[in-house]
Amino acid sequence: MTADPSRRALVACDSDLSRDSRVLRQIQWLVEDGWVVDSIGHGPRPPRSNGRHFTLGRRPLPVRLLSYLLLPSRWRFELLVGSLIPSVPALDGSEPPYDLLLANDMELLPWATSVAPRLVKPAPHGRFHLDLHEFAPSQATGWLWKLLFRRYQRWSIPFIGSAAISSRSTVAPGIGRLYEDYFGIPPLSIVRSSPAYVDLEPSPADPEHIRLLHHGKADLDRNPQLLFDTMKLLDDRFTLTMMLIGSPRVIAKLRKLAEPLGSRVSFVPPVAVTEVAVAVNPYDLELIFFPPTTLNLKHALPNKFFESVQGRLGIVVGDSPEMVDLINEYHLGIVVPAWTAEALAGALRRLTAERVAGYKAAADRAAQPLSAEAEARRFLEAISADQGAS
Repeated sequence: MTADPSRRALVACDSDLSRDSRVLRQIQWLVEDGWVVDSIGHGPRPPRSNGRHFTLGRRPLPVRLLSYLLLPSRWRFELLVGSLIPSVPALDGSEPPYDLLLANDMELLPWATSVAPRLVKPAPHGRFHLDLHEFAPSQATGWLWKLLFRRYQRWSIPFIGSAAISSRSTVAPGIGRLYEDYFGIPPLSIVRSSPAYVDLEPSPADPEHIRLLHHGKADLDRNPQLLFDTMKLLDDRFTLTMMLIGSPRVIAKLRKLAEPLGSRVSFVPPVAVTEVAVAVNPYDLELIFFPPTTLNLKHALPNKFFESVQGRLGIVVGDSPEMVDLINEYHLGIVVPAWTAEALAGALRRLTAERVAGYKAAADRAAQPLSAEAEARRFLEAISADQGAS
C-alpha cells in the first residue's frame, strides 16, 4: 500500500530496533497499512521503516552502574534516557504532531507521557498506544536486580497507568489480566509475538535420535540447569542443542555446566530473527521449561514458542498456562506435570517417533493461524481501541 503522508506514526522503544522482532513487525504492519513511520531507538534505522530514524544514545557502562546505585530515580532517568532522546521536529512546532505515538514497553514512558500533548494530535485525531511485552512489576528476582533496579522500577511503573495513554496491548491474556487488576484499567488488546509464516515441511522423526532444542536468550534466572539435569536422566537417543543469544559470560557459564554431558549437549551460533524457523527445522522438540519463579514467567508466551511452530517442531512445556492453552488447542506437544528434571525426563522417555512426528505435523497445521499475518489485524485494531487509563 502507498504511504499516506497525512497518517504519521512515531514508534519508540529502548532497544536496537533493527533486531527487535516484535517492534519490527509493528513497523511493518503500519507501513503495509499506509502509514509513514518514524522511529526512536538504538541501532541503525529499522529495515522496514519508511520514515526517519532518531538514534537513541547510551551512556558508558560505568556511568550507568553508578547511576543505578546512587541517583534518585527521576535524575537517573534524565541522565541515562531523557537527556539522550534526540530532538523530534514535532516537539518544537517545526512539523505537525503525529497521528500515532507507539511506545514499546515502559522504559521511555516518563518521556512519552510528558511530551504526548505536544507530540500527538489531540484526541480523537491522535492516539498514544502502549505495547507491553512483559508484566513489569514481576520481571526479575535476583539480589543484583533488587540492588540496582527495584527502586527505579517502582518509580517508573505508575507511568503505565497514565491518563495520557489512549490504548494498550500485551502479548498474552494472563499478562493482560495482571495489568488490568494492578491498574484498574480496561482490558488490554492481545497481540501475540508470532513471526511471519514460513513455508516449510516438518523434518522426519528418527526413532533412534530425538533432537531436543532450546533457543533464545541465555538467562540464568530461568534455571537452564534443569535441562542439563534432565539430559543426565535420558538415554543416548536424546541430544540437546542450545542456540543462545545474550551475554557471552552467561553462555560461557552454561557451556561449563554442560561439559559433563559431553557431545550430548551442543551449542550452535544464533541466527537472524528472520532465519530462525529454517535454522530450527532439523530438530524435533523445543524445550520451553520455565519454572514460575515470577508472575511474568508463570504467564510467559515467548517468541520461541511461535518460532518453534514455524520451524515445525513439537513443543514441550511445563504448567505455563498461556502455552498450555495453545499446546492443547493445536495438539502441539506435551505438558510436563511437575517442575523437576525427573518429571521432564519421564515425559520425554515415554515419547515415540510416531508421537513426535504427530506433534511436528500439528505444528505444520498451526503455522498459518499462529503467524504474524494472523496477528496484523489484531494489532491494527489495538492501536485504535477505545480504552482509557481508568
